[in-house]
Amino acid sequence: MKQEIKLEKSTATLAQWVKKAACGGVLLGLGLSLGATSVMASGHGKGEGFKPFTPVSRIAQMNVVRVKGDIDYAASYAKARAASIALATYVARLKEADMLGSDVIAGIDWKLGGTSESCISTLNCTDDEINHAVLAIPSPDPIDPNDAAYLADGTVTKANTKKANVLDFCNKKYASLAMGVDPIIGNAADGTAKYVVNGYSHAPALPCEVSIWLDDDKIYVDMLDPSAIFTLFFSDVLFSEEMQDQDFAAALNAMPPQVKDEIKAIIYAALSEFDPEIKLLDKKIGPVYDSMDDIIEVVDSSTYDSPYLHMSYTKQDGGVFTEAESKAVAQAIINTLSKEAEGEVPGVHPTVINEAGDTLDSILSPKSSWRSARLEPISIPGKNHIIEACSPKYAKMAMGTGLSHVNALPCEITVKIIGGGSKLVVSYLDPDFMLKSLFADISDEEKAQFGAIPAIIMADLQAIVKAALEVNSGIAMNPGVRIRYDMLP
Repeated sequence: MKQEIKLEKSTATLAQWVKKAACGGVLLGLGLSLGATSVMASGHGKGEGFKPFTPVSRIAQMNVVRVKGDIDYAASYAKARAASIALATYVARLKEADMLGSDVIAGIDWKLGGTSESCISTLNCTDDEINHAVLAIPSPDPIDPNDAAYLADGTVTKANTKKANVLDFCNKKYASLAMGVDPIIGNAADGTAKYVVNGYSHAPALPCEVSIWLDDDKIYVDMLDPSAIFTLFFSDVLFSEEMQDQDFAAALNAMPPQVKDEIKAIIYAALSEFDPEIKLLDKKIGPVYDSMDDIIEVVDSSTYDSPYLHMSYTKQDGGVFTEAESKAVAQAIINTLSKEAEGEVPGVHPTVINEAGDTLDSILSPKSSWRSARLEPISIPGKNHIIEACSPKYAKMAMGTGLSHVNALPCEITVKIIGGGSKLVVSYLDPDFMLKSLFADISDEEKAQFGAIPAIIMADLQAIVKAALEVNSGIAMNPGVRIRYDMLP
């Protein structure tokens, strides 16, 4: 039986928090202000001051390509991909503050996730690198429903599968604040600094995702709404002692709306040049959260009472992990997942996992064909290394509920060393939480069809990480121990 470690953190009980919030007039939530009424409300009433939100915002839409009134499916699909490359190129090769002004970009330059250190530092990014950085998430739908091959037997091949395009937006300043690397207010020198609690534990929720996809009517540009995502994935911060400091709460409240405004400005600038007829929007998409009770319910009902599962590892010789080893472990997980690199077959896992000679593929779920979306991990402030895992099988299942859910993909795993290097922590974004929070708007029938799928996905990911650590990392480690962070009071 695995041991569990419960880490103490700065947080009040619900009763204490409500009392202090009511007395201090504290603002809670990001982009929404929560009064004591909404927190204490029984049931799911909106409560005073609560602003309903959805996890996804539709930022813009473009027309599909039509010929004599009829949609040209191939040309429309190509336009959606071209739009995603145009947006990626803008982020990768330009300094947004120079283009849009410091009054719009209050932080620092945004970066395109999945690109090399050279691309990030010099902005000299190749076309191939930019193209590879834009993920193509498969759906079960054909590009052209009139395609002869599709009509012949109803199957969708790799060649005619409709895919949605996903971009990762990274910003060192905002990531440093969210990860607890830099203080929200004050400074460390005089002891006044106040940080996001347990910052690194939220790393699987980053980076910011933008998607471009199409149906038979429009091409859509969606993004995960920073205010909503912070509320869903950083609920422990909302209930922390720090939020009773009005300056801290105000500064924290201001960050996600600023992040959203900057990303929107970048999207508008890049795609208005790509398609002058683009329609600019800011529309709520996905499940609606009407009260703080909704947040508490979705966190509390998930498998781990959290959006995350954190597993801690120590060295068998009692030594410390170096940062180089931390990043090497992240790379070992990617290599074990398999990736689309020269000489490799994505979705094939030849790693031998026992003395009997069984390979990793023998214990993964059938036809899951897991692979890494990136050749290398995405590193974010706090020395957190992000791995994005994809399974065409499960991606198609998720996308079968509607391509608007694409921003919930791919699966995120992070690697980080803590305790001065004494522990290496592997964190997973829990598929069960993702289903209950970002797919809450799907039908009951669709929910029933998913059934045990989130648990199967998590088992696959843990099996891949286990093989990476025990076989491919080159570091002798003790079995993992779960670390728990209370996400609710």
